[in-house]
Amino acid sequence: MTPETALNEQLARRLLSSALDRLDRSLPEDRVNAVRIPIDEKTAPEIFRPQTNADREIAWHVLEVLAGAGIGTIEYRRAARHGSREDRRPVFELSTAPANEERLRTFYGRPRPGLKYSEEWQGLVRSSDLNDRAKAAIAGLPLVIAGRSAADVFCRLISIRDRHAPSESLHLREVSARTFWGLSKVLDSRTDLVAALLGLPECPYPTQPIHLNVYFAGAYSWMLFVENKTSFERAIRDAREALAHGRMSAYAGAALVYSSGFMGTSGRMRKPSGSRIFYCLDEVSSANEVVAFEASFYTDADVDAAFWGDLDHAGMAILSSLRGSFPFARAWEPGYAPMLARLGAGEGHDPEEGRKSGQKPIATTGCPYADRVLIPALAKHGRFIDQE
Repeated sequence: MTPETALNEQLARRLLSSALDRLDRSLPEDRVNAVRIPIDEKTAPEIFRPQTNADREIAWHVLEVLAGAGIGTIEYRRAARHGSREDRRPVFELSTAPANEERLRTFYGRPRPGLKYSEEWQGLVRSSDLNDRAKAAIAGLPLVIAGRSAADVFCRLISIRDRHAPSESLHLREVSARTFWGLSKVLDSRTDLVAALLGLPECPYPTQPIHLNVYFAGAYSWMLFVENKTSFERAIRDAREALAHGRMSAYAGAALVYSSGFMGTSGRMRKPSGSRIFYCLDEVSSANEVVAFEASFYTDADVDAAFWGDLDHAGMAILSSLRGSFPFARAWEPGYAPMLARLGAGEGHDPEEGRKSGQKPIATTGCPYADRVLIPALAKHGRFIDQE
């Protein structure tokens, strides 16, 4: 089978058209991640629901021919011991070579939209009645929505001026959904653009507050940010049991904060308008601690804080980001030490097994324990441990 014959197969058309769709959703300068299309029941029914075993082998051969031609590579997110190729959760990763993308666009009749779209967008901005500040903010950052023309998107964008009502309280994603065909995330990270469009010093639409769950393990004196919900619930249970049996607890005095991974590390978290706290109160977690907690949380005061999450690159990145809001935050040794011991004993999982192959190592966090112990251990063993 020649590469051209393979490219013409329905399986190849389905996978590679999906890859080109993804490239078309972003401008060339915004493309930083490899395009990886899952090989699954939806994208490859010839493999997962074949009429005969021969049909499955032919389908795999098509993908192998594409890989051999340099169009992409077949990767697996689970190790070989997990069984057949289908069971190992395969993906097709498109080659990032510019010549490869042009080859596919020519074969499938899919011209590159990036430059043409940008030029059309800038022309629309120049010919509009926007003021100079708005034009400067909007011209260089085109909003790209797959399947929509630059004229349609620009028309919807400037309609925000007509829709704006100071008396109506809306979040930024509500404005986006009302403006752009029900799409709520178009204006994410575009608050400066919205402010310029409306001629205001800052965007009048707040981003959605971060939701935090807080449990007080006795009289509040410090904060422990917990990455995963299951571990947050386990910490609450352990704190309760320790109190019930009169035992000392590693959580004593902690305000346990479940912050859902990276969502809890935003710089706006310590602003009353940037987060909303939901308190878990019972015979251990008293409402009497709320005032003291919020007095330290919603200020710039130095706070005794710690973080406990997965022992992987992403966990270290969360800690590093958290220190941007809480400069004295540290990796919580009572939580990480048992995980570290298991890692040293040969346990843990490969990044591919945990769907974490895209995680990037972080060199430093600013926390001595993380930088001198945890990060070197991750580099040494090449495996991760989940917090649970």
